[in-house]
Amino acid sequence: MSRKLSIALVAAALACTTFATAAQTSAAQPKTRAQANTAWGEEGLEKRTIKGLDAVYARPGATLAAYKKVRLGPITVAFRKNWDRQVPGTMRVRADQQQRIKDQLAGLIRDEMTKQLKQGGYEVVTAAGADVLDVNLSIVDLYVTAPDLPTVGRVDVYAISAGEMTMIAELRDAASNDLVMRVYDHAEADESFRPKRITNIDNKQEARAAAAAWAKILRTQLDTARGVQGGKR
Repeated sequence: MSRKLSIALVAAALACTTFATAAQTSAAQPKTRAQANTAWGEEGLEKRTIKGLDAVYARPGATLAAYKKVRLGPITVAFRKNWDRQVPGTMRVRADQQQRIKDQLAGLIRDEMTKQLKQGGYEVVTAAGADVLDVNLSIVDLYVTAPDLPTVGRVDVYAISAGEMTMIAELRDAASNDLVMRVYDHAEADESFRPKRITNIDNKQEARAAAAAWAKILRTQLDTARGVQGGKR
C-alpha cells in the first residue's frame, strides 16, 4: 500500500535522497513495486515486511543489529519523463531550474535524515567502519504539480494533488560492501475533493515531513534490530 505523503514538498525546495541509488550497480532501478518484488526476489533476497514501506528485501540472514553509525551516500533525484510539459500555469522548466530542484530536494532529504538519526543517537559519518551502515538513496519518477518558478505576473496553481515520487534505497555494510537490504516506496500526495491552491509554505512543511517519515522508519528499524527501547542505548 502506498503511503500518502504530500509531495508539494518538492516545490518547497524550489523556494530556496532508498531507497535505489547512485551506488547501486548490481541491479537496475525498478519502476514499480511489482518490478521490485520480481527483480529482488530473483536476486535471491528475502522479502521483509516493514510498516510504511511498499517493498523491502534483505540478504538472507542480514540484520541491522551491528550498526551504530550511518554513512549517507549521494542522493540522486530524477523527474518523471516530460513532467514539466504537464505543469499548469508555468513556462517550460529550464534545465538549470530542474537541477536546482533536484539539488535542493536532495539537500533537504539529507538534512532530515541526518537530524532524525542524530536525535536517535546514531552518528552520521563519512568514513567506513565495522559498525557503519551505508545508506544510498534515490528519488525517481518525481512529479511536481506546482514548482516555484519565475513567471510574468502572479500565477496561482490549483490542483487536487501536489504530485508524487518514488524513493528507492540500498543499504550495505560499509566495511565489506555486502548488500544488507533494498527498499522501494512510492509516495502520493493527499488528494482533495476539489482543487486547492498550493503555496511555498505548504511545500516546505510537507517536504520536511515526508523526509522525516522515511528517516524515522530507518531509525526505528535500527533500534528494533539492536533491541533499543525507550531511548536507552
